[in-house]
Amino acid sequence: MPSPRIRALALILNGHGKVLLVSPYRKGAPDNGRNFQLPGGTAWDGEPAWEAMAREGKRATGLALTPVRLVLTDFTPRDERTYAPPAIDFVYQTLTVPDDTAVRLATPGTGPELAAYKWLTQHDLHTHCTTYHAHRITAALYAARTGTCAELHAGRPAYAHAA
Repeated sequence: MPSPRIRALALILNGHGKVLLVSPYRKGAPDNGRNFQLPGGTAWDGEPAWEAMAREGKRATGLALTPVRLVLTDFTPRDERTYAPPAIDFVYQTLTVPDDTAVRLATPGTGPELAAYKWLTQHDLHTHCTTYHAHRITAALYAARTGTCAELHAGRPAYAHAA
């Protein structure tokens, strides 16, 4: 079995408590308006997850991100349908950014292919995200508010899978 990929994502909040989400461009994928997710990407071999979050977050948004703390981990098993290898996602809360912060999506061909970004409230997540991403972001927001770290398995509380 292959080693899990390490992915690092940024929980970026503005002064109003809205979270920055990005929508990847996927050729041929329907644009149903529910493709928004946390910015980030895959860690390089030997790269710490928090460094990958800062690097990939900057590539995606143009923002210089400073991690504050780890708020969520999510283990995703191998996808038997697509053969995607297993992954461990690390979500880091960053320093809060000012409300008027300018987000600059990567120029096509130079970085992550992103179609759009939005600042969303927790209430709006299910309208603009898949159920999986809405659950993950909600758990990350809760952990950030309470000073805890959520541990998920495929987007659900991890220990429900241990029983």
